[in-house]
Amino acid sequence: MTAALLDERTSRIAAALRASGARFAVLSGYDSVFYATGLLVPQELGVPFVAGGPDIAVVTPDGATWLIIPRMRASAAYASRADHVVEYGDDTLGTVTPISRYVQAVRTVVQTVAPSGRGGVLVETGSLTGAVADLLRARGHTLVDGTDAIWAARKVKTAAEMEALRNCALLTSAAQREARRAARAGRTELEVFSDLRAVWDSALGHRCEVTGDFLSGSERTAGIVGWATDRVLRESDPIITDLAPRLDGYWGDSASTFVLGEAQRPLRSMHAAVTRALDAGIAAIRPGITAHALDEVVRSALAREGHSYPHHTGHSVGAASHEFPTIAPGVDVPLEEGMVILLEPGAYDPAVGGVRLEWMIYVGPDAGEVMSDFPLEL
Repeated sequence: MTAALLDERTSRIAAALRASGARFAVLSGYDSVFYATGLLVPQELGVPFVAGGPDIAVVTPDGATWLIIPRMRASAAYASRADHVVEYGDDTLGTVTPISRYVQAVRTVVQTVAPSGRGGVLVETGSLTGAVADLLRARGHTLVDGTDAIWAARKVKTAAEMEALRNCALLTSAAQREARRAARAGRTELEVFSDLRAVWDSALGHRCEVTGDFLSGSERTAGIVGWATDRVLRESDPIITDLAPRLDGYWGDSASTFVLGEAQRPLRSMHAAVTRALDAGIAAIRPGITAHALDEVVRSALAREGHSYPHHTGHSVGAASHEFPTIAPGVDVPLEEGMVILLEPGAYDPAVGGVRLEWMIYVGPDAGEVMSDFPLEL
């Protein structure tokens, strides 16, 4: 494979592989497989019942790539950047167990890239199946956990990723604006959320994958997380919309808190404190500041006003909705120019409700650039 022809994402995985000293990589996390090959398949289903395990990408030190997929995903595989596609039968009649065909397909590729066996193999231990691990060990290979190396390779975004993530930021912003228009007393959370889905689905031209939270009322918003229900919205309800859609393999993320009607003073005070904490965090973003230090800036700003939150302050985003590093205590990883992160401080009180605010932010050469384009006012 000529280096000039490699997609930069594939090239980064190949570089991490060479640095590890392993002979080849076996990637099994859906986001890593997408990152290395561009295999774009829905993730809400998880591993299909006809599959023997997660889709696999095999990468060699020169950046050559193989995809191992059930036949039902062949069209997506051939539309990807992979150099080679190995299909295995997805027999729904049950005459042959999917796992046996899956392992045989992996064996075929492994014998191609390392005919003699032996040597290290870079793997993702969190998603590699026991059957594939056993196969590799039986061939004399040593498993090298490449999880951290792969995360590190993906931290700084490529130009193609930045284009995708900016589109994701616009998509989340459109839904956040629609939430404020669609929410009104007498409607259910599910009815409002269906309007948000329509924004995403219409923009993409197909069903959009999404994760996040939609909460209304003091009790539910103070509970921090939860999906839309049939709860009926009432006047003076606080509403948290934490919305994260997936567009062309990349995730956006966002959170806003607003009130139906007039907000009571305790909630206004809480919202103002969270806004100031978010502003302090954005002002502190620059290359070199560690995730731990940034977390401390935001938490300290909120603590000075008598509030706290039990979750992380933020995270990176990309081919996965939560990527490395997490903005949290003890994460001594410095930010780098070209990263995209989320900051999402919050405050929660069952007697008042909850507030969470979240913007997507690009780490520029000297400061953070807010990518989101939706209001945070209460």
